[in-house]
Amino acid sequence: MVANLSEETKKHLQNQLIKLGDMIGDGLADEPGGKWIRKDYAKVAKALGYGPDRTAKNAAINQAMMKRCNDVTCGKCGGLLVQTRSGSKRAVCQQGHKWQLLK
Repeated sequence: MVANLSEETKKHLQNQLIKLGDMIGDGLADEPGGKWIRKDYAKVAKALGYGPDRTAKNAAINQAMMKRCNDVTCGKCGGLLVQTRSGSKRAVCQQGHKWQLLK
């Protein structure tokens, strides 16, 4: 989203981010009525393109879970494990025992 911003807008948002960050650092966001500061900080940071990469990693998790479910059996009953749902790192056996297989 940063590519769509003009230099003037980008500079304004950066100054606003610094100002809000200073307010958070001074403790104003923790006082009553200061919740808006953190919300605005998050919005401005997102507009500038800062933040975690939110790309989906389900395909890689599903492949790793298929391999792990084939290698491991249930520790309580010895049954086969099946992934609970797509993108999940948990597995369940036929008896209903749940296991966390990947961390």
